Amino acid sequence: MAGIAILGAGIFAAEEHLPALVLNKAHVKAIYSRSKATASTLVAEATKLGVTDVVDLYSEDTPGYTLDNLLERSDIEAVVIVLPILVQPSIVRRCLAAGKHVLCEKPIAKDVATARELIEDYKKSYASKGLIFNIAEQFRFMHEFERGREWVVDEKAIGEITQAHLRIWRHQPPEGKWYETPWRKVPEYQGGFLLDGGVHQTAMLRFISGQEVVETAGFARQVLPHLPPLDTLNAGILLSDGGTGTISMSFASPRRATELTIIGSKGSFYLTDGPDGFTLSLDLATGESRSETIKSRGVELEIKAFLEAIKAGKSEKRAGPEEALNDLAIIESMCSGGGKVQLY
Repeated sequence: MAGIAILGAGIFAAEEHLPALVLNKAHVKAIYSRSKATASTLVAEATKLGVTDVVDLYSEDTPGYTLDNLLERSDIEAVVIVLPILVQPSIVRRCLAAGKHVLCEKPIAKDVATARELIEDYKKSYASKGLIFNIAEQFRFMHEFERGREWVVDEKAIGEITQAHLRIWRHQPPEGKWYETPWRKVPEYQGGFLLDGGVHQTAMLRFISGQEVVETAGFARQVLPHLPPLDTLNAGILLSDGGTGTISMSFASPRRATELTIIGSKGSFYLTDGPDGFTLSLDLATGESRSETIKSRGVELEIKAFLEAIKAGKSEKRAGPEEALNDLAIIESMCSGGGKVQLY
């Protein structure tokens, strides 16, 4: 079993990545954070979760136990990076240069240009060495979305796709654990919460439909003063097979919605969330209908896929950085007024 280090000790590392690693029986050997205080909290959490092996603490304010020292360890084969968006690309490069497999939180980067440079560096210098570079987009591994893809892409139950409509509305108040993260309160990257949260939704649309969004046209704006630089967008979209549709996304909406509707030549597919998971339904021109509610733990599944990729020496395509770039490219296109999407 590969030795794993977690880089980052924030909320998502504590609530999702660490428990998922423990559930997958990963060998967590080290935890790194910028400060010893925050790294210590995650080490303590590992003990609460039943990790009995020694988990070493690394931080930039602990001489001899910095990130460079961690990356020198031959018994740590892989890292899970859960750090702020602007920091992650440089850390990915340092980890790959040290010969470590990498699972990095989404989005892959702050913009398409930065993401493309990172991917090219990986392919040029590290892919041939057998190093895995995955992006932690759990929506492509969740069972509910796999079922939707089975119906829409594999079975072609609704026929040829003519329309796709995604609606994601949330209300992010000026408090709470996600907002209080300093780099989210004053984002130095495009889109703010639209980028950070929106890439999940574009991943879902692309995965279930099996198509790319190749062009967008619409409007993006900031509605609430505490959510710069943008918090709401509404756009028309063109799909790679010629279908059209819409994306409506807001983190400034007093009304909540999670809906994906895909209309085809033989029927329609509809997805929404609820307390028991995601409910998927089909209504076909033949009169047939299906409905299923599924709830899975996406981070646990993506961690499992990463560990299996390390063991097999081969990454699964849906975890690849190219997929993450295309998720990001849709958000960038809509936030900048639309046009051709800069797909990988």
